[in-house]
Order: sequence, then C-alpha cells, then structure tokens
Amino acid sequence: MTGKQKMWMLLFGITVFLTVAARYAAYFPGDVTTARFIQGVAPASYGWAKLVTATAKFPWSLALLAITVAFSWRIAGWRAVAAALFSFVGMWIMGKWLGPLLARPRPSAELVSVPEQLSGYSFPSIFALTYASTIGFLAALFAKKSAGIWRVAAPALCCLLLLAGGAARIALGAHWPSDVMLSYLIGLFWAAFLLRFV
Repeated sequence: MTGKQKMWMLLFGITVFLTVAARYAAYFPGDVTTARFIQGVAPASYGWAKLVTATAKFPWSLALLAITVAFSWRIAGWRAVAAALFSFVGMWIMGKWLGPLLARPRPSAELVSVPEQLSGYSFPSIFALTYASTIGFLAALFAKKSAGIWRVAAPALCCLLLLAGGAARIALGAHWPSDVMLSYLIGLFWAAFLLRFV
C-alpha cells in the first residue's frame, strides 16, 4: 500500500468514526467557538448567507448540476458526465437517508446565533452535500484531468466557493462547522471513488 493510499484510508476511517460520533454528540469540541468566530466576522446582514443558501435548493441546485455536467463533458467526455450525475444523485440519497438515522439536532440558540428556526437535522448538511457533489466534484475533476493553469486555478476557485457556502450555513446557525466539514469530506470521498472510472 502506497503512502497516498494510506492517507486516504486514514481520512476515510476518521470520517466514518466522526460520522458515527455525530449520532451521540450534539456538537464536537471547537464547534461552538468556531461558529461564534465565523458569525462574529460575517456581515451583520444575513441576506448574503440566504442568497448563497438558495443556490443549493431546488431549482437552483439543478443549475449547479447543469454547470457541473457541462464542464465534465468539456474536460473528460461522457464518463465524466455519468460520474457527475452519480455524484449528485448519490449525495442527495445519502443526505436523505443519513439525516434521520443520525438525528443530530440543529445548533442551539443558547450557544450561537440562530436567526430562524429550521426543521430537519444538522448532519449531514444537505447544502454541503449538494455543493460537494457539484462544486467539489468539479474541483477533483479539474485537479485530476486538466492541465496548465486550470489544474490549479479551477480547484482553488471551487475551494473558495465551498468555503463561502460553509460560512453562509454556519452564519445562519443552520449547521455546526463539523457538520459542513464532514459533509464535504463525504462528498470528496464519493467524488474520488467515481473519478476512478473516468
């Protein structure tokens, strides 16, 4: 087993462990402090966060998928398109199945700012899974299949979008930082698995 494979196995093991732990812990150490910091430096108005959040909801999530499919076709053809579709559908199913199974509660208004009460569960973040299955998938695809400036610039831009999306959900008090990070990790592993067939 190579060093790279060992690193992936270690990350996968940590992700599985933390996913199971999320069933028993309402939040992880550092979540409250990090969430308060992000909420403290974020703009006071929540308009930007609501706008970013809307991009992962229907029908705008289909626009994200269409952009992902278009770039996938351009970079690596029909196999990449099939992988992009599996990425999106797989993470949607994962979120719908895993949320009720783990039943992790949303952040408490006693600990962080929660401008509006939301239904559903905190982990996994459907928003983060949607972003991971589209923007995160593109980042991995560009890093693996493109060349030149695109191999660095495109994944960097995708990472900035992922950070902005996660910050928006944390600023709204919809998720803990660990919810977003773990959801992104799950999406990354799924994308890496699918890209093996491209």
